[in-house]
Amino acid sequence: MARGTGKSGVEIAQEHVDALIEYLERHKDEPLPRYGVDLNKSIIAKECGFDRQVFRTNPRCAEILRDADDRDRKANLSRLEQAKLFGNRRPRRMLARWRSKKKTFNCWPRMPRFGESSTA
Repeated sequence: MARGTGKSGVEIAQEHVDALIEYLERHKDEPLPRYGVDLNKSIIAKECGFDRQVFRTNPRCAEILRDADDRDRKANLSRLEQAKLFGNRRPRRMLARWRSKKKTFNCWPRMPRFGESSTA
């Protein structure tokens, strides 16, 4: 039995599966929530009423979600659309981070060279 619920683990797992199937049926005409190109499992789990770790611990839920993700990708996002929409954002972020650090380095006072006075 699971602690404090009075139900066995099998019963709880079946409830999770039922909640996930119900969620997918409710939102069958809408694209699944995504974080970039990956499924946003936190939002799905929250709306189903369980923790997102259920997708790791309940193999049936993981399988159902994987199948739904495959169908959703085919229906809503082609590979080319994914590349156009999300691209490779890491280099831009790294460049922005480098530029911000460069600005902080440029605002430091320059150390005087040997033989120069520090007042010049």
